[in-house]
Amino acid sequence: MDQGDEARRFTAGLGAARAYELVRKELLGEFGADFFRSYIDPLRLVAEMDGVLLFRASTRVAQDRLRQQVQHRLEARLRAYVPTLGPTEILLEHEIPDDVRALADARIEPARPVVAAGAPAHLPPLTFENFCVDETNQRAFAVAQMLASNANVFPTWLVHSPPGCGKTHLLTAIAREASANGRKVLMLTGQEFLEQFQSALHKKRDSSVFKDMVRAPDVLIIDDFHRICGKKATEEEAFDTFYDVTRRGGQVILAANHGAEGLEGLDDTLRAKLKGAAASEITEPGATLRRRILDQRVAFHARATAGFSVASEALDMIADRMHVTGRELDGAVCQLLIEWKISGGTTVTLDAAATALQSKLSDAAERRITVQLVQKVVARHYNMTPAQLLERTRRHAIARPRQVAMYLACKMTHASLPDIGQRFGGFDHTTIMYARDRIAALSETDANLKAELENVARAIRREP
Repeated sequence: MDQGDEARRFTAGLGAARAYELVRKELLGEFGADFFRSYIDPLRLVAEMDGVLLFRASTRVAQDRLRQQVQHRLEARLRAYVPTLGPTEILLEHEIPDDVRALADARIEPARPVVAAGAPAHLPPLTFENFCVDETNQRAFAVAQMLASNANVFPTWLVHSPPGCGKTHLLTAIAREASANGRKVLMLTGQEFLEQFQSALHKKRDSSVFKDMVRAPDVLIIDDFHRICGKKATEEEAFDTFYDVTRRGGQVILAANHGAEGLEGLDDTLRAKLKGAAASEITEPGATLRRRILDQRVAFHARATAGFSVASEALDMIADRMHVTGRELDGAVCQLLIEWKISGGTTVTLDAAATALQSKLSDAAERRITVQLVQKVVARHYNMTPAQLLERTRRHAIARPRQVAMYLACKMTHASLPDIGQRFGGFDHTTIMYARDRIAALSETDANLKAELENVARAIRREP
């Protein structure tokens, strides 16, 4: 019996709700983070009636996409955990039978409100109290708290970071507190804004309904704002919406994977507006913060699953070796929980954790190189400081090392060209492309430069 079979044996008696919680994690890996967040994450298991599992989709577009691409995979994965489960049906709120709503004991999970949307069931609620803070996110955290408690701080705020660094957590915490303070809050994703606006365009009589919905709140929060970039009509609607909300004294709060300069396809007018807004960047967590996140997640699961524990040295190892985001650390702790169940409820040791997370540790080792690390090592190689490396000058003594750093950042990190440009002080992505191609061409004809690049790359890989 392999580990997958063993894990399913341990969950076979847990019922539809628990099975769906586990299946959601599998669907995240199968369909990817963007699709998952837009369509699968909002999908709610409402009831089991006459052998049929009833799910509620958030929109008509989501319902159609889920029925076409996800439903058959959802049923197959659910039955792998609980073979006796029947078929599934994906409905909209108004399609759910009244008698199902009336039967409280038929409800498996309450509807999640749009305002102050919560975390998935396997994660703690997203609040300021359980947001782990260090120098990588301290400024963003402070601004988020101000926005949640004070309606007159900044009309528009953009928080940006690589995926999984806590943007959604902060936005949700703002929504919760602002709503608790009596302010009207609307929180939605960029994909939801896009789909609902396009749906309104196709049904012109509903256009005013959409405009009223997004312009009425005191606080409009849009997560994954980058999803609307390149959609001209939607960008124009967003610009008009932001203007109207802020003109009335409301706040617009946005989260994206890049700052205003790095958002590809963004309309120049909207880009100019965002460049004039308050902005905060969150970078990937360091080892100390990763360790605190792991402690928090283990404590949360221990409260939900009596007896669950992980050896301290195992958590130290994960924090040290997995140079990843908080979201991926969540996944690592979930994997440890499975290991704990398979082992019969004994503390997850260092060796057991290394075995359970073998593939994650391997992936993390390959992805741990960041643009900041490249800059640090290149600057040291050329007897400079990282700040000197970022100076806007054409002097050869600085321009050449800067081009080398840009070239190695393109080769050795997973950062996009706009993101690399941002981290070099706001260069356009075309400048990064030029530096990359220039150094690559020179290294083909200059053996000394080629050897130098190889030496610096080795130093980067050896850097702790």
